[in-house]
Amino acid sequence: MDKTTKTVVIFLLIIGSLSLISNSVWKPFIKKESLKISDAQLQNVVNEINEMVPIFLDDITQLNSVQLEGRTIVYEYILDHGESEDILTFGQLEDMQLNEYCNSNENSYFSKVGVSVTSNYLTRNGEKLHSFTMRPSDCVGS
Repeated sequence: MDKTTKTVVIFLLIIGSLSLISNSVWKPFIKKESLKISDAQLQNVVNEINEMVPIFLDDITQLNSVQLEGRTIVYEYILDHGESEDILTFGQLEDMQLNEYCNSNENSYFSKVGVSVTSNYLTRNGEKLHSFTMRPSDCVGS
């Protein structure tokens, strides 16, 4: 599988899994009339997600934990594979996740309620491969 295909597959599996988590965990906490979520509600959501992890999103990607740092949800992923980390194209992954964060029917409410999302990618031994944060201000028209 080439780099682009592998990146797309990883992204789709991550977004698909997060969409399922989002639909079952996030939406009940959001007040539809005001699109606001309190810090306590955010912490409850993080706690609920952490009850479901670790969870494998594909053959090499594991959602390991979720933390709340202020109004930022921090996802920690572990990538476990025997190939070189060079196969991972994080720039493309960032672009696709930002599009999902800003424009998806399932996930764009993160940006609308003022919640940033950080994705940390680590090796199995804890070495940081990549990290990026998506903020509401990153979305066009925000």
